[in-house]
Amino acid sequence: MTFGRAIRTCLRKFLHFGGRASRAEYWFFVLALVIATWVTGTLDYMLFDGRHPLGVFLAVVTILPMTSAGWRRLHDVNRRGWWLLLPGIASLIFLVGAFAIRGLTAQPMAEIPTASNSDGWLYTVMLGFPAVSLVSTIWLVVLLARKGDPQGNRFGPAPQHGERFSNE
Repeated sequence: MTFGRAIRTCLRKFLHFGGRASRAEYWFFVLALVIATWVTGTLDYMLFDGRHPLGVFLAVVTILPMTSAGWRRLHDVNRRGWWLLLPGIASLIFLVGAFAIRGLTAQPMAEIPTASNSDGWLYTVMLGFPAVSLVSTIWLVVLLARKGDPQGNRFGPAPQHGERFSNE
């Protein structure tokens, strides 16, 4: 799969969460979004003095294509697409907990939970969520980079490449 064909395929299938996506399709699309993010960031800096309207527009326009491409890429390695949400869920739980702890710090010092009183477990649990988010992100990148199943799996037949440059 070529760079341009991968971009066209991911944009065309932006609402298609079924089936499979090859490594080349997914990672070429990721590369295109990295380049587009760099370009829009540069233009935002030059034209809009610290505001980011182009970057926000790019994020809004590409969130569905990127999500569906990742979803289909996980299908290619025989994993459910829901695993794509794991780092975000861990981060969300961490943020909610962090705001809860911040609310507790508005109390007098004697009432703040610490390791010396019975509520110290809260801090221990909240320190674990960034670790869970980091580990789950690394695991997800490893899954997305793995070679897909060469034959059909429960999510459909292997992606058709039609290109002699694909190694999958």
